[in-house]
Amino acid sequence: MSASDHDPLTVSALLIAVSDNTNDLIFVKDRDGALLYANPAALKALGKTCEQALHRTSSELLADAEEAVRVDDDDRLVMTEGKSRCIEQTVRMHHGVHTYSTTKSPWFDADGQLMGVVGISTDITARKAAEDSLRQRELQLEATIAERTAALRELTNHIENIREEEKRAIARELHDDMGATLTSLSMHLQGAYGLFPEDEKWRHRKAKIQSLLTEVVASTRRMQTRLRPTMLDLFGLKTAIGDLIVEFGEQSGLVCRLSLPDEDLPADPKLDIALYRMLQEILNNVAKHAGATRVDIILDIDEEQLALTVRDDGVGIDEHRVRNTTTYGLRGLRERAAFLGGHINIRSTGGGTAVAIRIPLSAPAP
Repeated sequence: MSASDHDPLTVSALLIAVSDNTNDLIFVKDRDGALLYANPAALKALGKTCEQALHRTSSELLADAEEAVRVDDDDRLVMTEGKSRCIEQTVRMHHGVHTYSTTKSPWFDADGQLMGVVGISTDITARKAAEDSLRQRELQLEATIAERTAALRELTNHIENIREEEKRAIARELHDDMGATLTSLSMHLQGAYGLFPEDEKWRHRKAKIQSLLTEVVASTRRMQTRLRPTMLDLFGLKTAIGDLIVEFGEQSGLVCRLSLPDEDLPADPKLDIALYRMLQEILNNVAKHAGATRVDIILDIDEEQLALTVRDDGVGIDEHRVRNTTTYGLRGLRERAAFLGGHINIRSTGGGTAVAIRIPLSAPAP
């Protein structure tokens, strides 16, 4: 049985029963925007009787003129396009400001002539309030997380600064106390060598003492440099990096190619030591994991940023390891760069790994 087979009186009675008993607002307007029909829910929302509401326009029914204009504009758009639209509208009604999800459709007569607009509005005020509350909580949570992250980053940087100062103090003690003691010992031994007999046994003993003393001096200097690179404090970042690369090449056996900027770098002790430590970490990773034969180190100034790029010709880095947040070496690199206002990009190049660090030359403190 089709809809046309129903008794018109029965269909009309059913539609009236649905319209009168639904909480949704049902309305019909003519082409000029005058209200031709409103169900009880719509009349209640407007705070008007049927006689007060019918044949009135939006500007006469709604308290806010701008909202009335917006409603009429939506009606005209539906009639112009000739198709239904679902619109979310917030309007000031008789019992307060409410948000409705409204479906508006063009109304045509039996001959296809446009007669006006038919609409059904569902009150979604409570749902919107819940969504807004949830969104506000999400924003508060994001703000809290950002605040905690910044605090942890600040604490991490503070701990790193303390560690660097402790390393500096130990290196200074090694230089001042141990260095002075070794120098004095060497001078005393030089005087004592003349008292040794001239036989083979004492000549061998003298050579052994000199060899041991040389090893102690060299070991002390290595510890000093690892604790605090002397070249960094005396001659700046460029010289310190050059010295580091030479030492790394000798120890690792890799071919190291270094490119430094011609211009002098602005002195920034915290930035210098952070970048130096990051380069140390990257080179250690290359030596341990890359399986490379060559490494290129490029330091440059690019648009008020200090750019450090390290490329090797090894096996490349696995993408999972790049994303792995439990890899403390890589996490430390990211945290150092982030605290200084910069960022780090680690990627496999197909023929090795490239690590690019960008740090502003004048990064503000968080």
